[in-house]
Amino acid sequence: MKLQTKLISAFIVIILFIGISQALILENKIQSTFQNYLEQYNVGFMDRMKTRLELYYEETGSWENVQELYFSTSTGLMGQGNGMMRGMSGNGMTMALSNADLVLLDKNGMVIADTAGTRIGENNSGLSGKKQDIIIDGKRKGTLILYQKAWQNLEKEFLRSANLAVMISSMIASIMAVLFAFWIAKRITIPLKSLVRGAKRTAEGGKWETVSINTKDEFHELGEAFNDMAQKLAKNEEVRQTLVADVAHELRTPLAILQGKLESIQEGAIESSEKVVLELTDEVYRLNRLVSDLQQLSLAEAGQLPLHLKPVHIKDLVERICSNLQWNADEKEITLLFDSIPADCLLELDPDRITQVIVNLVGNALRHAPEAGIVEVSLQKEADAIYLRVSDNGPGIPEDILPFIFDRFYKHDRSRSRNSGGTGLGLSIAKGFVEAHGGTLTVKSEINKGTVFTVSLLKK
Repeated sequence: MKLQTKLISAFIVIILFIGISQALILENKIQSTFQNYLEQYNVGFMDRMKTRLELYYEETGSWENVQELYFSTSTGLMGQGNGMMRGMSGNGMTMALSNADLVLLDKNGMVIADTAGTRIGENNSGLSGKKQDIIIDGKRKGTLILYQKAWQNLEKEFLRSANLAVMISSMIASIMAVLFAFWIAKRITIPLKSLVRGAKRTAEGGKWETVSINTKDEFHELGEAFNDMAQKLAKNEEVRQTLVADVAHELRTPLAILQGKLESIQEGAIESSEKVVLELTDEVYRLNRLVSDLQQLSLAEAGQLPLHLKPVHIKDLVERICSNLQWNADEKEITLLFDSIPADCLLELDPDRITQVIVNLVGNALRHAPEAGIVEVSLQKEADAIYLRVSDNGPGIPEDILPFIFDRFYKHDRSRSRNSGGTGLGLSIAKGFVEAHGGTLTVKSEINKGTVFTVSLLKK
C-alpha cells in the first residue's frame, strides 16, 4: 500500500471516529440537558402550586372545588393530550406543566385533584414521583405529587431536530476533513515521489539531475541533502573512473617495457646485459613505488594510516631535508632559504610522514622555480598551531587548476615525461599525511608571482 493511500485511510478513520464520537456525545448531552430543563421547570411549577394550594386551604378550610379551580383542563387548555403545555387561569394563576401531571391527595391518600382528570377518587398513596406535603398549622392536609410521564411528540420532535442538526454538521465537517486529508496527503507525497524518482535515476546510473522541492519545511531540507549526496556520488564515480584509468595508464607503461624487453631477451633480440637488467629493475621499482603510494594514500584517506608519533624539532627536520635537496637547487642556481626556522619549535608527529610531505613540497617548488629563482621554507608560530610554508617565485598555477592539484594522478604540466613528472600522487599523499596528523594543507598562487603551500599543524 502506498504512503498516500495509508495517509488518506488513516485520516478518514480518525475523522469518522471523531465525528461519530462527537455526534453521540452531543446527542447524549442535548438529551440530558433537555431532560434537566424539563424537570427543573416542572419542579418550580410544583413549588408555586404548593404555595397557592396552601393559601387556598387556609382561606376555605377545605379542598372543595380545587379540581375545577387549579387542576381542570376544560378551559384554557393548550396542547391537550401531548403533555407539553397546559394552561388555565385560576385565582389569577396560569398553570403550565411540561411532560408531567400534578396529583393532589387528601390526608387519607385519596386523589382529590388531577391535571389528567383520570385518577380522582382513587387511592394512589403508592403513586411514584416527587412528593410534597401540604402543611397547615403543623398538620398535613394533603400531598402534592409530580408524576413524570414519557416524552410526547413535541419533545421527541425537538430532540430529533437537535440530533439531526448534530449529524448533518458532523457529516459536513467529516467531508471537509476528508477533502483536506486528500490535499495534505498529496502535498506530503509529491516531494517524496520526486525523491524516489531521483533515487531511482541515481541507482540506475543515469545522469544526475537536481531534485526540486519548492517547500519551506523538512522535505526541502531532505531534497537539498539528497542533491548534495547525489552530486558527491556523481563526483566520486567520476573520480573512481578517472582513478582506474590513471592507474591502468601508469601500470601499463612499465609493464609494457618489462614485457617487451623480456620477450626480446627470450627471442635473442637483445642480450641480458647488466644495463638491460638495471633498466628492468628500474621499472619494477617504479611499479613498486606506485603500488606503495596508492596503498599509503588509501590508508590516509580512510583514516587508518599508522603514525609513529614522537617529539620532533622542526628546525632540525627542515635543515636536514633542505641540505639533502641543496644539490637540486644548485643545479638550477636556485636560492634555497631555510635559515629563519626557530629552534624552539617542538611538535608531536611522525617524522617519516612529515619528511615525505616536506620533500614533496620543496621538490615541487624546486621543479617549478625558474633558474636563479628563490625557494623559501619558513615557519610561523601561533598560540594553538604552527604554519610551515614552502614558497617559490615560479610561474604560478592558473586559478582554474588550483581546485584539482591535490587530486590523484593530476599533473598540471601534461607535457612532462613520466621520468621527470612522477605519477601525480605527491601532493595527494602530502595532503593525506598532513590530515592524518589533524592538520591541513592549502595552496595560494598568482600567475607570474609564485606559489605558496601552507602546512598547518595543531599543537598538542
